Amino acid sequence: MCPTWGGITRRARQLLEPGAAVVLDTETTDLYGHTIELGVVDAATGKVLQATLVKPTEPITSGARYVHGISDEDVADARPFEKVLPRLRKVTKDRVICAYNVDFDRAVILGDVRRAGKKPGHLKPRESWYCLMNAYAAWLGSNRWLRLGGGHRAAGDCLATRDVLVRMSEGRGSAFTPQSAVPGNP
Repeated sequence: MCPTWGGITRRARQLLEPGAAVVLDTETTDLYGHTIELGVVDAATGKVLQATLVKPTEPITSGARYVHGISDEDVADARPFEKVLPRLRKVTKDRVICAYNVDFDRAVILGDVRRAGKKPGHLKPRESWYCLMNAYAAWLGSNRWLRLGGGHRAAGDCLATRDVLVRMSEGRGSAFTPQSAVPGNP
């Protein structure tokens, strides 16, 4: 019988296989607002596949700006979401999309896709996404929300999230080595 963390460790190892997954993060105008920064990194290598500011169709609230430090002036000349969507589709196609808080990032992306008048395609199905925050909490045996500590910029948060995935893939403690039940018996 395998403890919960063993299954999560195996899943983390699968997600770190080349071509298997990406890690995505968004920064937004407000809680569940419009995307103003998007980051995607390759889960296997940590290579940044997309890191861009996005011009929203609503202003950034002072509370959101306090969290991530991005102002309306910072995104004034950025491309709108519909212009960054093709690259997002390309770098996530045929891969599991990992996010630290899937419920948040998936809802934000799908809201932006809807506002852009586009079809979500592979970005919509729940099974296309994997929540590393929930997996990490279960791996640690915690039922609390766990802080990421990535600095609240999209690419940095992606890399911090990837670090969580790598940590989970390493297992907990040393490798199991069976020991004889009888002292001195090999």
